[in-house]
Amino acid sequence: MILSALKYTRYVDEPREWSIVGNGGDYAYFGNINLLVGKNASGKSRTLNVIREIADLVSGRIDLKYAISPSERFELTFTNGEDQYAYYLIFKERAVDEEILSFNNKVILDRKKKILLTAEDQHTPFEVKDYQLAVALHDTSDRPFFKNIVQWGESLKNYLFANQLEKNRLVKDYTQIDGDDHDIDDPDVLIYIFHKGRELYGDMFVSEVIENMQALGYDISCIDIKRESGGYGIVIEEEGEYIVSQREMSQGMFRALALFIMLTYARLDGISLCLLVDDMGEGLDFDSSKKMIDIVTKKVHKSNVQFFMTTNDRQVMNQISLRFWSVIDRQRNKSIFYDYTNSTDTFEDFKYTGLNNFDFLSSDFYKEGFGIINEEND
Repeated sequence: MILSALKYTRYVDEPREWSIVGNGGDYAYFGNINLLVGKNASGKSRTLNVIREIADLVSGRIDLKYAISPSERFELTFTNGEDQYAYYLIFKERAVDEEILSFNNKVILDRKKKILLTAEDQHTPFEVKDYQLAVALHDTSDRPFFKNIVQWGESLKNYLFANQLEKNRLVKDYTQIDGDDHDIDDPDVLIYIFHKGRELYGDMFVSEVIENMQALGYDISCIDIKRESGGYGIVIEEEGEYIVSQREMSQGMFRALALFIMLTYARLDGISLCLLVDDMGEGLDFDSSKKMIDIVTKKVHKSNVQFFMTTNDRQVMNQISLRFWSVIDRQRNKSIFYDYTNSTDTFEDFKYTGLNNFDFLSSDFYKEGFGIINEEND
């Protein structure tokens, strides 16, 4: 299941109100692969924070006491094959005001009307605190009433491409995850996923990761888990003889290795996964960045993985098809999204210009279309 459309507002009706909206008041639309681009302070990282927050809320990992703002409004659409969920949430002063979930245009949850329909269309009584979401409720057997929504929230993982903290930390036990509140770039998760992938899929799993790394120019012949002083970490063998520990790897190498481990496991296991990647390509040279984009898009396209990434890198922008772009334009208290769904004609027209993808952003073509070129010619 993927998040396919979004509108959002925080600090509703306050002077510092900020919202996400699509071009012309439409939704911001998303697919499996999403590149968020825009000028500084346009709202790229903020948007990732919004997606991460709603995932945490619907999964039950947090409640409204830990929300970004005391007053927020979400309008979301989720797509699961041919099926569609529409979810509307508004809360004020950290108390839910409205919460409605529809499945294929049929209301299955309406908080104010006390409607909660199970899969058998049976009305189920429920009680929920003001600061909790009804969509995250579980039955008496501890099974979520709305399994697909909750699992989407649980599947979302944050991945800061420029973050180095986890590279320097080792784990005590790689055969299990210690605790249950971990980001995907946490070593507990990364090393456990490598162990699990190797255990389930053997050489096929390890070889695919190695091939991906070799495609980036890293001469890796082996990947393993080794005990060091302080715990277990991932090690690689370079040029058939040099062992490089997790802590000794360059930031770019570790970032690429971690991402390939996660994506390869998700592909082989067929699991649903939503990844948020900030500063895509940070720490990689031009050629490596281009090759990484190619590998990632092939793994993610038409899979169960949804991939959100931000970048300020011209080369990354030029490597990813405009069809996967969301251009964010900040206009006062709004971040306005221009994407292929809500601005189809402009996106299609750009291919006749002969310009690079980066020029789509830098020239403001995404807003003005051929009008901006005519102005420059005049």
